[in-house]
Formats: sequence, structure tokens, C-alpha cells
Amino acid sequence: MSSTRPWFLALLLLASGCDEDAATPPVAPTAAPVQAQAPDAGVELGRLEGLSGDVRLERGGKVVPATEGPLYGGDALETGAGGAATVRFPDGRSVEVGNGARFALSEDSGGIVLTVERGILLSRVPAAAARPGGGGKGAKVTLSILTPFGLTRVGSDAPSEVSVQVEKDAGRVEVRLGAIEFVSKDGQQLSAAEGQAVAATGGKVELVARTPRVVELAPIAVTVRLDTGRAELRPKGDVRWRPVKKQGEVLAPGDGVRTRAGGSAMLALEGSASVLSLGSASELVLESAGQGGSTDEARVDLRQGELGLQLAQGRTSRVVLPGLNLEGSGAARLEVRRTGKGYLVDAFTGQVTLVRGGARQALRAGERATVEGEAGAPRVAPLAPAPLVLGEGVAEGAEVYHQGLPEVAFTWEGEGEAVVEVASDAGFTRPVLTGTVYKPFVNVPAPARGALYWRVRRADGTEVAKGHALFAPERPSKQLDRVRNVVPEGPEKTTIFYQDKPPAVTFTYGEEASAARYRVAVYRAGALGTPVAERTVAETRAALDAGALEEGSYLWSVTPLSASGAQLKGGRMNKLELVYDNSVPVLVVSTPRNGQRAGERVRASGVAPVDARLSINGRPVALDGKHRFSTWVEPVGSPPLLVFKMTRSGAPEVHTVRTLRPRGP
Repeated sequence: MSSTRPWFLALLLLASGCDEDAATPPVAPTAAPVQAQAPDAGVELGRLEGLSGDVRLERGGKVVPATEGPLYGGDALETGAGGAATVRFPDGRSVEVGNGARFALSEDSGGIVLTVERGILLSRVPAAAARPGGGGKGAKVTLSILTPFGLTRVGSDAPSEVSVQVEKDAGRVEVRLGAIEFVSKDGQQLSAAEGQAVAATGGKVELVARTPRVVELAPIAVTVRLDTGRAELRPKGDVRWRPVKKQGEVLAPGDGVRTRAGGSAMLALEGSASVLSLGSASELVLESAGQGGSTDEARVDLRQGELGLQLAQGRTSRVVLPGLNLEGSGAARLEVRRTGKGYLVDAFTGQVTLVRGGARQALRAGERATVEGEAGAPRVAPLAPAPLVLGEGVAEGAEVYHQGLPEVAFTWEGEGEAVVEVASDAGFTRPVLTGTVYKPFVNVPAPARGALYWRVRRADGTEVAKGHALFAPERPSKQLDRVRNVVPEGPEKTTIFYQDKPPAVTFTYGEEASAARYRVAVYRAGALGTPVAERTVAETRAALDAGALEEGSYLWSVTPLSASGAQLKGGRMNKLELVYDNSVPVLVVSTPRNGQRAGERVRASGVAPVDARLSINGRPVALDGKHRFSTWVEPVGSPPLLVFKMTRSGAPEVHTVRTLRPRGP
């Protein structure tokens, strides 16, 4: 390290006030919500975004619930249990704030200063922002992170990732990428590079390798709640399963949870924003859950099905499965599936490390790991977008009708690192998926019913894309139900408009006093030699089944007959016309049916509204003059799917998904 510079004294003076600041208790929120006003002459230093849970902003002596927007010098941010946020700076740098944290934002001659009182922060400089002229819209930002134990200076000329953790009697700065300079309160200067950490305990500061510390984990509660369908719980030692209570239940070690087909359940860790979600027809046993400092751990035995993982931002997370550990250090969304040979692990956002014995394998968003055998590193391969893709065209909303669709892909233009947020509400207060991605798409579990809202931003905060979609079971086409159209006798022509297939028809006529039966005959117009349909009945109504008469013009007559079958009087001709009406209001898929066994190809048929364009599994489908279609299609995905996409001018996209049964015994 070089000799002490003149500015070093100034840093020591700044650091010397940290103890007094750290001892100051956080300002309690005011009783009534107030609006925090921006300083009259304040300069915007960064922007607050990605809020979740309890996040409060202190500005001008007032504490209010934080909202997305600019941050100024003198602002302070505080997160409660389960709270998280991201501060984005003009050059593309971001600082992720975990729960239970508090820091203040200021500026000096050396750049921006974050004074951290408690909690964990993660500073990131992405590669795009570190390139000359790349990343953000403003000049490069030099960030100083001031803690009660010293000052950490992080530049922006190279990609970096630095975690700063402040506890009551200890502090730790881990360098995951890049390098930092650290100045302790007593003037000690240290340089730390990737893989190293600066640890401060009891007034002692030392440079250590980034070996995970042995932290005593205190047991924490895990609460299971029903999400959709049916979920059941089996307490340890019991042999019977019972439904999960509506208000949720706290699990004990050894308790089992399972879901029926179409059901799902959520498992929340106390004091953490991490959530585990048990998918359809799945089962697990909770072995233990613990927490120590900023580390969360859950040990579960996934016995069958799927387990979704949303790891908390700003915390170190560890999920331990039989034969596999998953370790994360930030927001990440993953799905673990039990197979006959091991596991499949899909990373949707963020990045984690898969650990098997001594083997460690990195897994990033957009990748799948195959875990098989007793040991060895997992095999990693790229993930492909889900068969149902929603892109830029869904900004105004899309409609998705399905039964059993596993996931949906959101896509956008442009390569490079981006931050994705998906929620079930427009205010993004009920997050489904958050984290960083490295490819221009993200796969998201599809809800059986409800909405998904999504937005994508670059590292500098620039919005790339956003949209929303509505999901529901396929709606019944009441307009196309097989109604029995009544055709009365009389001089007026009866016209029946139908859709899809010709309907059933019932002819009605007046009663003849001496008649025992009535013969009804139907002829094609201009062809009275032979009837196309004929019925002899005892009632004053005669019915023809659906499809007995095709589209066209007809004449029909009713002749009263005596008990011996003699004609009592001549029948009068009546007019009937069947007209195919292709103005159906919705897409009607006649085949295949949901649950039908899949083949290499299946027949897809139906009818679409006027002026609609249709594709199946991304391939355009031709419609005839009456907007009907019938074609062979190859199913895609697992389970096999047919995705019907209908577009009409001025209307939202409509996606109808038919889920088939895989081939085999």
C-alpha cells in the first residue's frame, strides 16, 4: 500500500464519527402518513426501485413508506423484516439492500458515500457499466461505504460485486468480483481482491480468504399456506394426511407437506423474504430451518414433484436437499424437480452454486443443471423459452386460457444483463419472481387463474419492457352450445344462423282434430322429388338431430294422417334456411381435447372470429372462407402442448392452450 495521502486524514475524521451515528436509534415512523419532500436545492444521487416488504424513507426529519423515485443527499433508508430495495446510480451501478438494514446517502469530493448503520448491502458494477462510455447515462461514480468499522472504497472502472455486512459487534466486506480498498478506524489500510474478505471483530481488522464462516444457526419457524387447489399436512409420527388449515400452519421438523394434482403450497421462512413453493402433485418433508446473521438455511427432503425457490435479496441463502446443496448470495428464482435419477434444477433469475461433496458448480439464470448419481458436478445446459411466449405485443394485456400449463416465457429485445420483476398485482407488492437475468427471456410458472405483471430494466435503470397477462381456465363457448332451434309452421321463412356445426331443428305445427299422426318431410329447395329428412310422429312437433340438415335452403311440409295412415289433407310448404355465421366472438377449438393422448402429430380443428389471424405452436394456420381450420400439428414441450395464438386488430392477444397426455403406457 502506498504512503498516507493528504485526503487520508479527512477520511479518518469522517470515520471517527461512525460510533456516534451507529448508536443513534432509528427514527420511528410518524403516526400519520406524510409526503417526504425533495430538498429545495438537492441533487439527485440515485434512484430507489425494486421495493418489496417494509421499506421506509427518512427525508427532512420525516419518515414515510418508501416509493420508487429519486434519492437525494441526506436521505436515509430503512428496511424491516422481509423488506428489500435496490438503489440505482447514474453510471449503472446498483446497491441491493437486504432486510433489517439502515443507511444514509450523502456526497463528498470523492464521490457518493453510503453510511451503513446495520444490515447487509450488495454493490454491483456490471460489465456494461464498467466499459468506457457503456452502461449508465452519467459520469462514473466512486462509491464509499462507511461503516462503524471503517471505510470501503469501490471504483467503477471494472466489473465488481461487493457484499458489506454490518452487525452489532462485527462487520465483514466480501469481494466476490473485482477489488476494493479498505481503511479501518485506526488507519489500517487493506486491499482485497476477488475471493478475499475484510473481517472486523472486537476492534480487530484482518484480511481473510472468503471461506464461509461457521455461523450458529438459530431455529426459525416455517409456515405453510395453501396457494391453489388442495394441500395436505402429515405431522411427524402420524400416518394420516389432513388438509392444511386456511390460516396457515407452522411446521415442525419431520412434518410432511403434499399437494394434489393442480394444487400448490407456499412455505415462508420467518425473518426472511425467501419463499419455497411446492408445485402440483408434490411432496416434501421439512427437516430443519435456521438463521444466523444474514444467513438463512432450509433443509428439506423433496420426495416427489417440484419445489420452487425465491431466494431473498441481500441475504445468504442455503437450501439443503439429500445429495445436493444450493447456495445463493442474492435474489434468485429457481425450480428443483425430483427425477428418478436425481434432480433437475432450473435457474430463472440470479445465480447460485450447486454443491455435491467437494464439487461446486455455478448455475446462472437461463441454465438448467442435471444432477444424477451419487457424486460429481452437475451437467449444465442452456434453458429454452417456454412454448407459450409473451413478448412486446402484450403491453396492453394478453389473455391466456389453459388447463395445466406449466410455465410461460416473457421476452424482450436486446441482449445483456437485466433485472426482471414479476408480480401478481400492478403495484408489484405481491412478487412472484425477481432477480437478474442474462438472456432476453425469463420463464415464469403460469398461474391457474389470475394475473401476472412484469417489467424489465437494464442495470442503469432504463426500462426495457413491461406488460401483463390474464390467466384462466378455458371459458365455455355458450354462444356455440347445441341449441334446438324451433321452426314454426307459417308463411314466413325461418332463417337459422349457426356456428361451428349445423344445429338440431324442431318443427312445430297446429293440431288437426281427427289426426292420429303427422308426417313431416324436408326437401332441398329446387329438389322436391325426394325428401332429405322425414319423420312420422304423434305429437305436434318433430325433431331432427344436430347435423341432420346441412347449410342451405329447404322446403318442409306437415301432413296429418288418420289412424289407418290415410292422408287427411295436403301439406302446405314452408320455407327454412340454414346459414353458417362465422362471426363467432371467441376462438373455438374443437380438437384436440385437453387430456387427449398425444401422437407425433394431432389434428387441430375449430373456428375463429372474423378478421382474426391464427397460429398454432408458432406456425400460421390458414382459415377457409368461413373461418374454419383443420390441420395436423406437432405437439411441443413437456407435457405436450398445442398453443393457439389469435390476434385481431384493436384487441388483446388470446392464447388457448390444450394440454395433452404424453405417449406411452
